[in-house]
Amino acid sequence: MTPHAAPGLALAISCGALAGLAVGLVYFALLRRAITDYLSGAGLKAPALLTALRFGIAAVAFWLLVQWSGAAAIAGLLGFTLAQIGLHASAGLN
Repeated sequence: MTPHAAPGLALAISCGALAGLAVGLVYFALLRRAITDYLSGAGLKAPALLTALRFGIAAVAFWLLVQWSGAAAIAGLLGFTLAQIGLHASAGLN
């Protein structure tokens, strides 16, 4: 690896991980909201729209990370997983 490639790789990894963490937090917040709406009897329209929004945000974010680099995409997946683990730990679901 050339000395010029290391900063670019570090930037891709750090930005990918932060993007994955942010997308994960939004994804699971929308999931929680969709479940709450569904269980409260609000009908199926609101949870279905939230689910479509969740999938759309995740798909666009990860597509953009893959277009940037493989390292960014993998770091994004790790950040997304860290969001899930963190939310499970804070909810006491471990």
